[in-house]
Amino acid sequence: ALQQDGPCAIRYPKDNAVDLPRPLQPIESGKAEILGWGSDAIILCAGTLLSDCVAAAEVLRHDQIHVGVVNMRFVKPLDQAIVRRALEQARLVVTVEEAALMGGFGSAVLEFAADEGLPTAHIKRLGIPDHFVEHGERTELLKDLKLDAAGIEHTIRARLSRAIPNPHSTESAVH
Repeated sequence: ALQQDGPCAIRYPKDNAVDLPRPLQPIESGKAEILGWGSDAIILCAGTLLSDCVAAAEVLRHDQIHVGVVNMRFVKPLDQAIVRRALEQARLVVTVEEAALMGGFGSAVLEFAADEGLPTAHIKRLGIPDHFVEHGERTELLKDLKLDAAGIEHTIRARLSRAIPNPHSTESAVH
């Protein structure tokens, strides 16, 4: 933030920060961090749920489901090159955010895809729905909203087990 020429916002988590073991690299404005790539699914995570995304991907990879995780780091500017690559290469793209779905990070990914003429049927957004959420401990709420590692893993398994049209196929879909 100190190296920025203009204003920026830093969101502080409501819980203890989790340290993911990885080589530290300089943070470049607007650039995501690829923690792993997968052909079955790519999780695009914006914010505090990164460790849950990594844990979900590890469990899925153990079952031979190739899931990658991208730490998006920035919502604005959106790393369009990484989003495009995920949309073009993965059967399923899951956006994860601990924020409102309406008008949030996942919506920005959908808008980018629509503006670029990219398929969107294989995008699944996870975040806070547009209805009243009961008060409670953060871990309880994340579990109820399926935003914990188990919920993210379950969502990916369920979506991949359905007949998701392959957005990269040149064959026409049968209805």
